[in-house]
Amino acid sequence: MQRRHSSASILLYGFGLALALSLVFNGYLLYNLIRQRSLYDAGLRISHQQVDNKAFQQQLSDCKWAIDQKDSLIRHLEQVSNAPPVPRSTAQRASGTSPHPAIH
Repeated sequence: MQRRHSSASILLYGFGLALALSLVFNGYLLYNLIRQRSLYDAGLRISHQQVDNKAFQQQLSDCKWAIDQKDSLIRHLEQVSNAPPVPRSTAQRASGTSPHPAIH
């Protein structure tokens, strides 16, 4: 009986050791998986921020261009409004109308 008892305890000891090694190995694999996933997620966040940054830079560039266009138009309109007034007869001749409706 002693012999059966010792072989059963050796068998239980072997199963316990295999279970412990399996748990350690699975823990190691899980740790590496979590580490790789967090590195991957961090990489995605960085690339997403870079895409957002590029889109922001493009929008900023578009806004600056639009502002420059509006400023140019405003300067042009200011120059036109500061110009001396065109005599009425000259303006009407240029448009093809006469100051008197009966005269063409």
